[in-house]
Amino acid sequence: MPEILKLEEQIKQLEDKLTRSLADYANLQKRQQDQHQFFATLAIANFVSEMLSVLDDLYLAYTQLSDPGLKMAIDRFESILKKQGLEEISAADQDFNPETMECLQVVEGKADKVIEVRKRGYLLNGQCLRPAQVTVGKKS
Repeated sequence: MPEILKLEEQIKQLEDKLTRSLADYANLQKRQQDQHQFFATLAIANFVSEMLSVLDDLYLAYTQLSDPGLKMAIDRFESILKKQGLEEISAADQDFNPETMECLQVVEGKADKVIEVRKRGYLLNGQCLRPAQVTVGKKS
């Protein structure tokens, strides 16, 4: 009889160890998946950040040339970046938001309103990738 009790206790301990091991394994899988997602997001953010300077150059070229073919290429390039989660920060005539905008200059105008956007800003999946560089108004 005492041996049966010992064996039952041993079975209970082994079942407990198995349950804990399975939980540890599930947690490990989740951590690995989270890390994989984090590094994938970081890689996309770095790539998109690098592409923003190219997009800025294309916009500058378009303002000088007004070529419809160039505009078509810019639109296609933007659509590819949008698929990756990029969206432009709408700053023109908006209230100044220090989380998504960088004030380069303060001039006479409507208080705390963006007067001019000097460099476009972008969000990547809702996070500020590059703040919009703006001129902000102040009361006279």
